[in-house]
Amino acid sequence: MGCLLENVMNKHRSSSGAPSVLPDHSFALGFSGLLLPRPPLPPLGGVSPEGKARDNTCMISMEDTLVQDLIEIKEVEDRPVFEDKGAREYVIEQSMVAAIPEPYIGMEFKSPDDAQQYYNNYARSKGFGTRKNRISRSKINKAMIAREFVCSKEGLRANKYVKREDRVTVAPDEIREGCKAMILVSKKEEGKWIVSRFHTEHNHALASPMSTRFIRSHRTKTKVQKDLMDVLDDSGIRPSKIASILSHESGGLGNLNMTEHDIFNYLSRKRQKQLEKGDAQIMLDYFRGCQSKNPGFFYAIQTDIDGCLANCFWADARSRMAYKHFGDVVTFDPTYLTNKYRMPFVPFAGVNHHFQSILFGCALLWDETEETFIWLLKTWLKAMYGCSPNTIITDQDGAITNAIAQVLPNTTHHFCMWNIEKKFPETLSHVYHRNEDFKKEFNSCIHNTLTPDEFENSWTRVIQKYNLQGNSWLEKIYSIREKWVPAFLHNTFCAGMSTTQRSESLNKYFKDYVNASTPVSKFVLKYEEALDDRYNKEREENFKTMNSKPVMKTLYPMEAEASLIYTRKLFRIFQDELIHAQECVASRVDVNDGLKVYKVHGFNKEKPMYMVTFDASQNAAVCNCHKFEFMGILCRHILAIFIKKKVFSLPSQYIIRRWTKDAKKNDNSSIIQNKTDDKLSESSTLWFNSVMLHSLGLSEKATRSSKHYDLAIRGIKNLCDELDTLAIDIVNEGKKPASIDDSRMLEDDNVLYSGTTLRDPVHVISKGRPPSLRNKSSVEESSKKSKTCSSCNRKGHTKRTCERHQPNFESKSISTSQIVDVTQD
Repeated sequence: MGCLLENVMNKHRSSSGAPSVLPDHSFALGFSGLLLPRPPLPPLGGVSPEGKARDNTCMISMEDTLVQDLIEIKEVEDRPVFEDKGAREYVIEQSMVAAIPEPYIGMEFKSPDDAQQYYNNYARSKGFGTRKNRISRSKINKAMIAREFVCSKEGLRANKYVKREDRVTVAPDEIREGCKAMILVSKKEEGKWIVSRFHTEHNHALASPMSTRFIRSHRTKTKVQKDLMDVLDDSGIRPSKIASILSHESGGLGNLNMTEHDIFNYLSRKRQKQLEKGDAQIMLDYFRGCQSKNPGFFYAIQTDIDGCLANCFWADARSRMAYKHFGDVVTFDPTYLTNKYRMPFVPFAGVNHHFQSILFGCALLWDETEETFIWLLKTWLKAMYGCSPNTIITDQDGAITNAIAQVLPNTTHHFCMWNIEKKFPETLSHVYHRNEDFKKEFNSCIHNTLTPDEFENSWTRVIQKYNLQGNSWLEKIYSIREKWVPAFLHNTFCAGMSTTQRSESLNKYFKDYVNASTPVSKFVLKYEEALDDRYNKEREENFKTMNSKPVMKTLYPMEAEASLIYTRKLFRIFQDELIHAQECVASRVDVNDGLKVYKVHGFNKEKPMYMVTFDASQNAAVCNCHKFEFMGILCRHILAIFIKKKVFSLPSQYIIRRWTKDAKKNDNSSIIQNKTDDKLSESSTLWFNSVMLHSLGLSEKATRSSKHYDLAIRGIKNLCDELDTLAIDIVNEGKKPASIDDSRMLEDDNVLYSGTTLRDPVHVISKGRPPSLRNKSSVEESSKKSKTCSSCNRKGHTKRTCERHQPNFESKSISTSQIVDVTQD
């Protein structure tokens, strides 16, 4: 490195050996404000070898004189040329640090900060750290007149810190060793500080060049690195991964001037600063801002009697609009934990015309009681304009079941079949281990029976064969068989869903955006990002559907017809059924009142056997597999009969609009249910909701292109002019129209608008690593060893979770009267 510096110096000398082009000037090296004389350096005391003090000095910027020279010399000397900006800056910085000269009495600086920067760079080149020490001030005006910088190992720790009686954790290791190395700069005149005293000897070993980056004073973060850390943190990257990225950006771990712990501390301080206003209050402010920008945004907040956040639900305009088209089947799963308060995250999910998961809103809940679920379902139903889904799929939970029966009495409620089936090995373990064929026969009883009678007979046979009479758990799930057994569900349209897999897949999807330590205010922002990503995937699929043509695999006209009607995904499902229809054998077995009954099975396969009833007069057919009734796509068995009877065009009654390319086109229908009550039919709120809903669809279409936008704006202006000239009916005269401002009056009477703020929910402190984001099932919990409390000696919990050591939460009971509900309703 000395050779490198010498080359730089020689470049500033003439080739004939003449003096340097800067003969009597100083040059700045590696730091701003330091005045260094041209080599050779004078001895201590500031006197040159000729015995004359140097008075002629001037400032030369490091960037102007040396940076480009160092870069060019490195390339000439065949040193690695880094394309990475961080690595390139580090190489230059290391070159500067290695060339830092020794301090001497009389060395001048522009300010104490420049002196500190010089001494820190000098310390790095030698292998020790620095810190600020004493300050001397003027007795006249208290202005600083001297500043001392010392080695980081200067002094010794005071005994009062070593022998603290209130210390809970182990005392940190001692790092001070009484080192005397220091530098003192004094103010000579305005804008000039000189070194008046320094000491270079150390009483401890110095760090190696590769270890200096672990010293605190040398662990620095540039603005570029801070900006990169902020971006990565906002993208959900963990500190360990951020450290890996910064290391790669710096050209290697040895070039990174910080540790993973420094990154963690920086991000923690940033989050604490962001949450100074309060986590829940920031979330509430965000919701209010969303609604002010978009009146279609809906949110509701429930607090406890102390004003702490209890339950929260929100849905944006896009989710409410999607519910209009695809809200016939809904699933929700409250078993996912995504924030530091361990509040269950409950997404309401469905499936769109591309067979993609979509969201109809989500909630963060205080607990999972029946009262909480009743509030949630009522709030969600209000957000969806009072329109109940045809089918809802949830876990087998008593609180959820009772809440749905009360709030959604006309909705068909199904249980998640997967959650019930995974309990079989736990409750019937003795049968599973004794009989190898039991699992196969039991699964066949559930999945291979087509009708309720077949299931009843198969169930009875299995129960008797393995002597399972009197098993309380089997009797319980048998009593609710209409809610989870496929033979009972296939007559109900479920859009192909029999489990809460859609909600669970969304839970897994959100893991890329949040973790168990995410505050709720950040969670709602990440939820918005995840939602944007989902809708972007839908737009991508729309583009592919409209700008591509599927490959035909048969010669039947109904295949080409279906390709023009269905979306890409649904057409592939239909095409697969049509191809397999050619492998089916159909034979007539009965004729009754013009209805022909056929039995359909595969080539050389007598089982499974399916029965198809065909009505030739209407080109209608019904199969006992009920795939069309369950999913909305014709099964291969019906298509085999159509081929046999030469029905080559797809009957219109078998085309469900929700699976077509035109699923989201306006059908001039309102999501607001028809009301028989005259007062409700004249309600301005219902009119407002209906107009708002149609305006959301208009906004979506108007933003397709500039032509669409111009046409929409002209139409809206003309419509507004017509409405202004339209007379108001006498019946409605004096009735106050609905408005967004009126809806906010719901919040004006709430405690949150009486000078207080929304307080954060109780923070559940976990021990060690954040727990799994998903609530464990009974099967998973039973596999763990039973714990014994050291306080009460009871099993099933530890001292940390013992009731004797828990704070009293009785005052935290939820007050249903304290609800913040800001909507356009």
